[in-house]
Amino acid sequence: MKRLIVNADDFGRTPGIDAGILRAHRQGIVTSTTAMVNLPGAAAGVRWVRVETPALGIGVHLNLTAGRPLLPAADVPTLVDETGHFYPIRALTPRLDDLDRAQVEAELTAQIERLRAWGTTPTHLDAHHHLLYLTPDLFRILLVLAERYALPIRYPWPCGALPAQDLSALAEAHRVAPDALPQVIAACNALLEGSQVRAPERCVLTFYGAGATLGHLLDVIAGLPEGISEVMCHPGFVDAALQASSGYGEGRERELAILTDPALKEALREAGVQLVDFSAL
Repeated sequence: MKRLIVNADDFGRTPGIDAGILRAHRQGIVTSTTAMVNLPGAAAGVRWVRVETPALGIGVHLNLTAGRPLLPAADVPTLVDETGHFYPIRALTPRLDDLDRAQVEAELTAQIERLRAWGTTPTHLDAHHHLLYLTPDLFRILLVLAERYALPIRYPWPCGALPAQDLSALAEAHRVAPDALPQVIAACNALLEGSQVRAPERCVLTFYGAGATLGHLLDVIAGLPEGISEVMCHPGFVDAALQASSGYGEGRERELAILTDPALKEALREAGVQLVDFSAL
């Protein structure tokens, strides 16, 4: 059986993103989302989902690079700058070795518990900017949390060897040096294989930016193998909050238009692909 999870990242980041994700679920092929529960609008957005789109799966978009931590800044000093905010991704990646692992685990546990406190059981865990996949130590924390809460995870790394150009593209997307990436992937693969944590067999990361086209998504659907796959996406409407905080705005509206194109549901039927969320794991 071919099954596909279409997960929209960044729920709760801005009202426009939330509205776009809900439309992509109601009118399109999005089956799952992940909430940035430390951001101010996340609580209202999650309540909106529970009332308007209860079939939409909601996981936790574990976040160490946007906004403030849920824990007091004094309790997680290695995670925050002098203003008490998380470091932006490009400022944080050179500091990964300085992060206190106990502080990371405590903050991420608080984020999972925040979604549970809102009356929503998470369907899965993933990470904003894929930060928790960038070193084996951080990935180990993700696995510990997934095992503790009996949740599946997104797993963005390939399990086999990749051509050099694919490694280069992955390294650029994840802010990792290309020569370091093979070792990171190999270590994470070994950790996942040695755990009891479930994940889709493959994760499609290429529906983004210049790759966010209808033709590309149709090709992805046509080529899906047996098993469970995930497509990562970022639909949304551009609003003032998004314009002030992200360079990826118009791309979200383009993704939304594609994800609601009727051609996709027809392509899924023709390819024998069933849409599911992470509860299928």
